[in-house]
Amino acid sequence: MSRRISGLAALFVAACTLSLGFAAFAAGAVDDLVKQAQKAMQDGKYKAALAALEQAVSAAPDRADLYGLRAKVYDERGDLDKALADAKKVMELKPNDPTGYLIRAGIYRRNEKYDEALADANAAIERAPKSADAYYLRSDIYNDMGKAAESKADEATASKLDR
Repeated sequence: MSRRISGLAALFVAACTLSLGFAAFAAGAVDDLVKQAQKAMQDGKYKAALAALEQAVSAAPDRADLYGLRAKVYDERGDLDKALADAKKVMELKPNDPTGYLIRAGIYRRNEKYDEALADANAAIERAPKSADAYYLRSDIYNDMGKAAESKADEATASKLDR
C-alpha cells in the first residue's frame, strides 16, 4: 500500500507541476496580449486593442487590470455602457483598491457626469488617502464643476503627496 500511496503522491506532484507550468505559460501569453493591446492603443488601433484584450480576459477572467485596460478602450471608442461595466468589474475584483473608482470617475468626467465622477473620486480617496492621482482627478472634477477653491485645495494636497 505504501508504494501505491507514493505512486499517487508522485502523480499528484507531477500534475501540480504541469498545472503550474501551464499557468505560467498562460500568464505569459496574457501578458503578451496586454502588450499588443497597449501598442495598438498607442497607435490608435482600438479595434485591435479590443481584440487582444478580449482574448486576455477570456484566458484570465480574474485579472482586474485587464478589465481596467479594456474599460479605457471602450471609453475611447465611445461605448460608455461597456466601459462602465468593465470599471465596475475592476471594483468587484478589487473592492479595496482605488483603481476601478479612478477609471470610472474618469469615464464619468469625460462624459460630463460630474456628480457621479466626484462620488467615485471620493471613493478612491477613501481607499487610498495618499494617492496623488486621486486628488488630481478630484481637483479636475471640481474645476469642471466651477468649484475653484476645492479644486485648488485638492491640487495642493496632490502636489504635497507627489513629493
